[in-house]
Amino acid sequence: MSKTNETTDTQQPVSILQSFTDLGMFASKDVHADTITLPNGAKAQFHVRELPDAEFRKLWGEGDRAKLIAATICDEDGKPVMNVTQAAQLKPLVAAELQRVAMKHSGFGEEAAQAQADAGND
Repeated sequence: MSKTNETTDTQQPVSILQSFTDLGMFASKDVHADTITLPNGAKAQFHVRELPDAEFRKLWGEGDRAKLIAATICDEDGKPVMNVTQAAQLKPLVAAELQRVAMKHSGFGEEAAQAQADAGND
């Protein structure tokens, strides 16, 4: 029997769904603070929300970086800070940095892999 299914006199078995939740397998409702360095050297601080798989795959499949940025870059309450039209007007280097951050918080890229390794989840 696996540890997640074992019971003791005081513990109830943990459901697979609860185990998945406890392990952080679902997109977080929390937002994460992040920063990028702009081409002029200034720092831009903002928040990022994680996307659930279905939303991420839809945006990734469309291949529209502006949609990904508009869906993920937010304020500390998780509200979008720009729409797709505004995100499409960003400078290419800024948009690329915001895309990198969005991907990192969705679990993709070297930075995401390093964050997982640092957390002991490799």
